[in-house]
Amino acid sequence: MTRILLVEDDLLLSEGISYALRKESYLVDCADSIEKAWECLNKGPSLVLLDVNLPDGDGREFLKRLRSANKVPVVFLTARDSEKDMLEGFDAGCDDYITKPFPISVLSRKIGLLLKGVAYLDKSLYYQGDFVYDYAKKELTIQNVPVKLTATELRLLEYFLKNRGQVLTREQILENVWDSYENFVDERTLNVNVRRLREKIEKDPKNPRYIVTMFGIGYKWKEA
Repeated sequence: MTRILLVEDDLLLSEGISYALRKESYLVDCADSIEKAWECLNKGPSLVLLDVNLPDGDGREFLKRLRSANKVPVVFLTARDSEKDMLEGFDAGCDDYITKPFPISVLSRKIGLLLKGVAYLDKSLYYQGDFVYDYAKKELTIQNVPVKLTATELRLLEYFLKNRGQVLTREQILENVWDSYENFVDERTLNVNVRRLREKIEKDPKNPRYIVTMFGIGYKWKEA
C-alpha cells in the first residue's frame, strides 16, 4: 500500500483528509508539526501533503531542507492563495500547490497523477532530526556536515538502523557485523567500535542519544 505523510495542524481538517485517503486504500501518517514530520519521514512516505503555517515553523523552510536529501513528491495544502505565495511554494521545491478549501476529489486526483509520474521513490534514506544516512551512497551527514566512517563503523551503523528500537545482544551484533571467519573478534572489539562510532555521531558520547547501552545485554538504537 502507498504511504502518505500529512503535515497539518488543523485537527479536523487532518482527520477529514486522512479518513478520505484511507478509504482509497492509502496508508496515512499524520503530523501536526515540523518536528513530528521529520520523525514520520523515517517510514518512507511516497508523497507528502504539507501545510505552510505550522506551530513550530514554516512549511517552506522545512521543504527546502527536505529537498537537500529527498525527492519525495510534496503538495502544499494552504490557505495562502496569492500568486506570490504560490511562486514561493514552487521555489521551495513543491510539486503542486492546492489552496484551501478544496474538494477531496481534486486532491485525490492530483495525488494519483503525481504518484504515477514518479520514476522512483527514494526510500534509501534514514532521517532522525539532523541525522541523515544514505544507504545507497554509504554517506552520513549530521546538520548537513558529512561524517566520515570506517567500513566497520558503517556496518555497525547499518545494523543498528536496520534493527532500530530493538535491544541487540552483544552476541547478535558480533555475529551480524563481523564476518564469521574473524574468530579473534571479541566483546572488547565491539565496545571499542561502539565508542568510536558514538564519538562521531553523538553530541555527548557519554550521554548518547542514539546508541543506548542496555546494561548486561548489549545496545539499542533509540528513536527520537
